[in-house]
Amino acid sequence: MKKISWKSCLRSMLLVCLFAAAFIFLVPAAAQEVQAAKTGFTTINGKSYYIDADGSRHKGWLTLNGKKYYFNKKTGVQLKGWGKDGQGRKMRYFTKGQGYMVTGYLTDSAGHTRYFNPKTGILVRGWMTDSEGYKYYFTSGEGVMAKGWLENSKGQLRYFSKSSGRMLTGFQKDTSGNTRYFNPSTGIMATGLKKIGDYYFYFAKSNGVRYQKGFGTVGSNTYYFSPKNGRAQTGWLTLDGKRYYFSSKGVMYVSRTAAIDGKNYTFDENGVATESQYVVNGNTIQIYDEGNGRTYTLRKEFIEHEGIANGEVSDLELLAAFCEAEAGDQGKTGMAAVALCALNRTIKADKEFPSELRYVIYEGNNSFAQYSVVTNGSLENKLNGQYYNRSLAYAAAQQALDIFQDYVTDGTARTLSGFDRKDFNFMYFMTEAAFKAQPLDFDKVDYFKFRDHVFFVDWV
Repeated sequence: MKKISWKSCLRSMLLVCLFAAAFIFLVPAAAQEVQAAKTGFTTINGKSYYIDADGSRHKGWLTLNGKKYYFNKKTGVQLKGWGKDGQGRKMRYFTKGQGYMVTGYLTDSAGHTRYFNPKTGILVRGWMTDSEGYKYYFTSGEGVMAKGWLENSKGQLRYFSKSSGRMLTGFQKDTSGNTRYFNPSTGIMATGLKKIGDYYFYFAKSNGVRYQKGFGTVGSNTYYFSPKNGRAQTGWLTLDGKRYYFSSKGVMYVSRTAAIDGKNYTFDENGVATESQYVVNGNTIQIYDEGNGRTYTLRKEFIEHEGIANGEVSDLELLAAFCEAEAGDQGKTGMAAVALCALNRTIKADKEFPSELRYVIYEGNNSFAQYSVVTNGSLENKLNGQYYNRSLAYAAAQQALDIFQDYVTDGTARTLSGFDRKDFNFMYFMTEAAFKAQPLDFDKVDYFKFRDHVFFVDWV
């Protein structure tokens, strides 16, 4: 049997000690390396987690290098793709790769663009205005940015750029050369007759295309829309040697006479103007009333008061000024009553009075006017805006016009509160003192007193 030397045993014992020492030092180092490897993002069974420094799975929100991540509060599983609210609606989006929360614009593989709030990451729905003032719209369901045409519940149209999604405003020309107009505030496409700035335009009701082909009819009125820019003509227009005239609202004068710049013109059914002179005689002019087919004498103030002869002042404006000038202290009913008297004269069967309201108001002779307010400055002051109560005067005038129009249209009785009459057929009014001084047969005259005025049907 071979002897084992004490030197061999000593070497063996020394090796065992060295291995033991190495084990003691190496095992903690290896454990530290394993721990370091588990801190941060890790994937377990195909799901992503984030391991905190203490070795636990992170739960809830996490911000790293300026990006936000979210981990299930119970399981710690990282959220990727859509995060939804309690109602199951899409709320935030986290990239499918790294899983960070998306902010700002995002376009998916289908070409749909969405916008996520830069601070909260919440998907924007409805209207949004950017820092430059441009407006965008995102659908209420999927939050997809609107591009192209968008119709609201009222049938109104807006258009959003197909490239940027910006809502278009103002005048816009398409690739076919057609021009449309979109309201600067709402973006709604204009249709019909519209005043934009200082000009009138017409936009087709079917597609909003601006009409710019010259003469055009809107309702019962004729206009001329410039072939260059679509603006409705105002004032004089000469075409092929013929002259036409258009009001400040673009309406062409047709089948009427008018005083323009101190001259008298007659316009035929096609709007062609023929110059004629007023027959001036002292304080009066002669004017032909086409409605009644006869000539009447008017006070010269008819051509002196701005906007009357050329029709720029509407019947409502004239009637409001007239009724306050005559009865401004008689309340709304008193003003409406005098307005109705003037209107009733336009349909007098024997054509004693002209058929146009403005002719009736300005009728007179060299000595006096039918209505003294025409010559004493009161009417002109009202026309120039010097009202005591403008809104009340306009309300009274409109009431009178409505009552009169209903009577002319379908025979509805002209009733006015405060007048115990089945039909307000009065054509004359004056103060009670003036009425009593008239050479009338007071037993036969049909009259009614309201406040300071007496109203009667005819001279008897």
